[in-house]
Amino acid sequence: MRNLALPPLSPGGTGKWCRLMHRGFHIQHYSRLRSKQLSRGRSTVKPSRHLSYTNPNHAAETSPSPTTLAKNPAYASLPLRDKSRKERVVILGSGWGGYTLSRKISTAEYDCTVISPRSYFVFTPLLTDTAAGNLDFSSIVEPLRDKKNKADFIQAAARRVDFKKKVVICEASVVKSGVTETPRVEETERTYEEGPETGSMRGKEHLRQWERGQTFEVPYDKLVVAVGCVSQTFSTPGVRENAMFFKDIGDSRRVKRRVRECFELAALPITTEEMQKHLLHFAIVGAGPTGTELAATLRDFITRNMEELYPMLRGKACMTLYDVAPTVLSMFDESLSRYAMETMSKDGINIRTSHHIEGLRWGPPNTEGPHEMDPKGCLTLKTKEEGEVGVGICVWATGNTMNKFVKYALNEVDDLPEQVKNAYPEIKNGWRVKKAAKVGALLVDGHFRVQLENETNNQSFVLKDVFAIGDNAMPETGAPPATAQATSQEAKWLAERLNRRDIDQAPGFSFRNMGTLAYIGNANALMQIPHEKKNGTRRNPYLPEGLTGRMAWLVWKVAYLSMSISWRNRMRILFRWLNNRVFGNDISRF
Repeated sequence: MRNLALPPLSPGGTGKWCRLMHRGFHIQHYSRLRSKQLSRGRSTVKPSRHLSYTNPNHAAETSPSPTTLAKNPAYASLPLRDKSRKERVVILGSGWGGYTLSRKISTAEYDCTVISPRSYFVFTPLLTDTAAGNLDFSSIVEPLRDKKNKADFIQAAARRVDFKKKVVICEASVVKSGVTETPRVEETERTYEEGPETGSMRGKEHLRQWERGQTFEVPYDKLVVAVGCVSQTFSTPGVRENAMFFKDIGDSRRVKRRVRECFELAALPITTEEMQKHLLHFAIVGAGPTGTELAATLRDFITRNMEELYPMLRGKACMTLYDVAPTVLSMFDESLSRYAMETMSKDGINIRTSHHIEGLRWGPPNTEGPHEMDPKGCLTLKTKEEGEVGVGICVWATGNTMNKFVKYALNEVDDLPEQVKNAYPEIKNGWRVKKAAKVGALLVDGHFRVQLENETNNQSFVLKDVFAIGDNAMPETGAPPATAQATSQEAKWLAERLNRRDIDQAPGFSFRNMGTLAYIGNANALMQIPHEKKNGTRRNPYLPEGLTGRMAWLVWKVAYLSMSISWRNRMRILFRWLNNRVFGNDISRF
């Protein structure tokens, strides 16, 4: 009985013998149950919570001998299951794909490990509210290290994947993680070149020694790539260096601080009227959902809060939304998009569609260089249609592009996995990760499995233990939109398939459109309702094409409140919204 790892008993008293008899009852009970199940053709039995498993890796120390097994049938009734024998699922990324998958995957079936440079998940639909002081930054953040989330976490950035050894080479990013003012993801701030000898990434410029994290390997049985994307700058001069981006909490904090900073600079008695005009001109580039909602939310924040605190600057602030497309919110129906443009224009937002950005620099417009960074002054945004215009801030919220890990690290494959060698023994060179031609996303099959291709021999091979979901992946057929809704559905589908271990037999993923929402300012919103089913038939002929105005705004509020991950944050969001109606928004600058 020494190998059953019973809990310690209290010394003395009848309680000691009662507990011993209690455990003995459990042993005899499961022994009889085991015999019945074996007679019926079954092979497993759920063990009692009082009994522990034996680690076969330490059999010499703890496993019972064959003689003991023969004498004590209780040992035979216990299925020996070692936790270290569970397959290890490694998830790269902590966004909508990685975080959702880590919460849905069964920790009873897998050892799950999340690797990400940031230690939290951001509820991005409400990120614009934090920039305007409607919500606290912490109310839309969920920590990866949580009591309810049983997945392990490693704060690091993935640098390379060895498909043959089945390991991920990582660089620790605990210090340079984005919580401070250091760049959030250093790949987006540095220029990389592909390393021909390793297929990894290395920076061209010199880094300070403390910024270099230690490298290490993390083995995997199944790998899921969900690293997301970065903002697309289209190689516009000065954008990467001078614009603000809007993808993370750090970005939102910088935008909020800069807006308040511009008002303080404009309120100085030494600031000229011309400089006031430049400082209080806020430019948003990109008229998709993120850019449109940010422009609308900041407009509400300025007119309802900032102008009351700065009465001398009332009426001088200006908000402009730029986009190269002929309309805003192009993913909506034409009628809804037109309604958004008309409503936002009436609220004082300048809509500049069909405009091409040519550059962004520091300094007033129409001045000679050299132009050096000077946060005490304004920036100059140059467009092809209007020339140079002064702005206090430029937020870049355009489309997405693949990050450096997907672009360079997941490229050439030198060390082939054994299954590829066995399938194509005559083809040893020329293999690379299969990607979409235009966008560079990982081209996956209908089950989100990464593929290798050999262009010379026109052959391809599916890696059955490597998956990719989210913005960095594109299915060969039926690609869903690059939205949080689609990524979350992909993660839930993949988790269910892995938990059931039926990914080979299950039909491929199919996106279910639940509708699209967008806030357009002054308590108005848009909601586009899907009407067609997968077979093309109409869902409900009585449903409207879409909702607009206050009703859509209420749906927007309720939907995102209910979609928030934890009840703690739901209550904090609800309380803060009610608090803002009474006391106004938070305008602190920190």
